[in-house]
Amino acid sequence: MRGSILAAVGGVLAIKIYLVLFVIDFLVGLYSIITTGVLFTVLFLSYAKFRDPFIKLLKSRGNGGPDPLDGQKNKLSVSIIVPVKNEEGNIRNCVESALHSSYPHKEVIVVNDGSTDSTGVILDQVHREWEHVKTGGLKIIHLSRNVGKKKAIEAAVQVANGDILVFTDSDCNIDEDAIQVTVDLFQSNREIGAVTAHGRVRNADDGNTLEKIQHVWYDGQYRIIKGMESSFSSLTCCSGAYSAFRRIAVQPFMHKWANDKFLGTEFKFCTDRLLTSYVLRSPVDMPEQGREAAQSLRPTRSISSPADAASDEKDDSVFATGKDDLDAMKSVQSLDKEELELGNKNTRLWKVVYSPSVKVSIGPPTNFRSLIKQQIRWRKSFIRSIFATGSIYWKRPGGAAILYYLQLGLKIIRPYVIFHALFLLPLLGDYFSGALYVSSVLFSGMIYGIDYRLRHPGDGKWLYRPLMTLLSTFIFSWLIIYSALTIRKMTWR
Repeated sequence: MRGSILAAVGGVLAIKIYLVLFVIDFLVGLYSIITTGVLFTVLFLSYAKFRDPFIKLLKSRGNGGPDPLDGQKNKLSVSIIVPVKNEEGNIRNCVESALHSSYPHKEVIVVNDGSTDSTGVILDQVHREWEHVKTGGLKIIHLSRNVGKKKAIEAAVQVANGDILVFTDSDCNIDEDAIQVTVDLFQSNREIGAVTAHGRVRNADDGNTLEKIQHVWYDGQYRIIKGMESSFSSLTCCSGAYSAFRRIAVQPFMHKWANDKFLGTEFKFCTDRLLTSYVLRSPVDMPEQGREAAQSLRPTRSISSPADAASDEKDDSVFATGKDDLDAMKSVQSLDKEELELGNKNTRLWKVVYSPSVKVSIGPPTNFRSLIKQQIRWRKSFIRSIFATGSIYWKRPGGAAILYYLQLGLKIIRPYVIFHALFLLPLLGDYFSGALYVSSVLFSGMIYGIDYRLRHPGDGKWLYRPLMTLLSTFIFSWLIIYSALTIRKMTWR
């Protein structure tokens, strides 16, 4: 069936080449040819080249050879970091999903970023309920004012003790074995610098139409797009829903990321792509001064609860309601620019991978207004990433780089192509080119839908995928213009 999918896409590509040479508008035809060619390549690589790294690990254990984890099982400690603002309906489930994780050597750090609802009260209740349970520790950090998601994460990193830093959104639930699988992956290959999970909508079966649409779309974005990128160990974005970083790979950049400026203004959105780009560009074997700097950023103390923090009168920089010194957040410093530069072409870069075996449930927007706001935030972060990931991705494997820059260019010019095909050409009497373009969009959506159906037998939600393709193409595409014009306007939600 996957071969049939590729054959269908290849056949349509051949037809488009004929049409652009003899029938339709050249710009629309050329754009359509390139998008179909990219779709074919992405599908081919995700089918033929990508293999779940955890499944490969299991197979290597079972083939009678040496166990890659022999002698080091569960030796890494994990800090699960949850920044939250005004999530009273989700935060308990999120935190308890982390606490219920089967991995033993963990701590959970929740940063209440100046919530104005009952989030803080709920967090204190959860802490009291779990303080007698040997879970590795639950730490609640109450910030006295809102500082934004990135700085909230930075505050947590300052007191985190883990070798692995896991970041998850406050409306997400982590699967019970997700941390264990993540740690196994890190321990199986010391060159893995980051791992991202497979996200699915939490309420997809019983949710509304919008939730079902997003569920099927997430599935393709993870399994196809991230699968393709992971086949080169070069993910362009570790998802905010669940991303795990080797501490030595990411901590030297945390302060710089949290205080990022763009066009002379602080960029407050939590740019997952920017943080990923720091790992993509940095060498596994860091300069000695860089490695020492990263190791020196280990915390010297930790906070077990807001009450403990408030009772510590000797430390003026601890974080607790009414007692934090947010202007003193400086323990996570960036390396100098020279230490961030790559070495020669033989330098080994961190591997950044995706594993479908690491699963997280996502609470998506449930109404169209919230979805539009989310898409605007994402596009502002995308614009920021053009100057971050775009400036370094050519250092990654050639195939991945070519596809990345092609997709980048297609996204940027898409609004003009739509305007050209659906408005300008009809004014000149050419309706066929526009109709072909719309048909091509529907075809792409149906291909992704069929792929979903193959991996989820009996699941009727695959029919929602073309709807998301139509929304993404004819509505969300225009948001990049609005996002660019309002790039300086930023709020977390």
